[in-house]
Amino acid sequence: MKKVIALTLALSAALSLAACGSSGSTSSAAPAASSPAAASSEAAPAATGEDYGTYSWTAAMTVAETTTNYKMVEKFKQLIEEKSGGSITVDIYPGGQLGNTTEFTEAVVAGSIDIGTGMTTDLVDFVPEMGLFDMPNLFSDVQQMRSVLSSDYASTTLNSYCETAGVHMLGYSDAGFRQLSTNKAVNSLADLRGQKIRTMTNNYHIAYWNALGAAATPMQFTEVFMGLQQGSIDGEENPYMNIVGNNFQEVQKYIVETNHLGHIITFFMSNSLYQSLPENTRALVDECAAEAVAFAAGTADEEIKTDKQVCIDAGCEILTFSDEDMAALKEQAQVVYDMVRENLGDEKVDGLLEAIAAA
Repeated sequence: MKKVIALTLALSAALSLAACGSSGSTSSAAPAASSPAAASSEAAPAATGEDYGTYSWTAAMTVAETTTNYKMVEKFKQLIEEKSGGSITVDIYPGGQLGNTTEFTEAVVAGSIDIGTGMTTDLVDFVPEMGLFDMPNLFSDVQQMRSVLSSDYASTTLNSYCETAGVHMLGYSDAGFRQLSTNKAVNSLADLRGQKIRTMTNNYHIAYWNALGAAATPMQFTEVFMGLQQGSIDGEENPYMNIVGNNFQEVQKYIVETNHLGHIITFFMSNSLYQSLPENTRALVDECAAEAVAFAAGTADEEIKTDKQVCIDAGCEILTFSDEDMAALKEQAQVVYDMVRENLGDEKVDGLLEAIAAA
């Protein structure tokens, strides 16, 4: 933690010395920046001749450079630096260099870090409405999920929840659905009974797996590989990206395509920064973010196929449920829907369900 704090302080000091802005408007008569939040008055024109202002932004994430998160933010960096003529730059810090998810999200809300990326579950402590996506078996397929995440519902209703909490959502990507990996064959829902399934420390997730008859076992992610290897847990649930990224296929025999939750990736900016930008700069940010999200979606589809094949090549057997068992999964998930309704209210739950029905 001391290293994280030291790096964050050093980064802030460097930005202050460079007089590059994290937020605030530019002006040809502006005084020297007094904090990292102030924009430089030396705004370089873009290739189009338009003045977007001069900004140097930081982007934080806990995941590695191989992930969809990183590739999306990297694409955004490339686009905005090119289209702004280099007057806007983005420095990316993967692998938790600027703190864990809670720490860097707090910094984004406070405005000391500009951009963050994680997943919807990571934001629940800041934006409780992100818990809507913890309701299992919401989407019939990935395309329906993506339609909702690119709809007016996402850009207006969901973003209003986010902005109230201090973040502006630039867009959503995904790594497909979360799947169950296990060392015990699961050919039907009944086969889950008693299996110790590692979950995140998330009450909705825990309630879901317990409702299915499994023994939900919250565990830190860093302990999962050893837990699977030593047999203290039977399985875990993650998208193919994380299964392969953490070599779980080496210590698991089966992948059960439950498609129970979308692994929805968030891409957000400090709301105070976003709202402070000139109108043309906000439009440029929106444009580059939309292109980066579309790029990430294409990347994700290919990577899901590749990662699934890695699991097969490692000896994992891919199992699927019957339509009857898939319907039973959703039926058993009702306990989570009830919890979310109690915590967030019927109006918010029904709003998402209506957006899904319209997708």
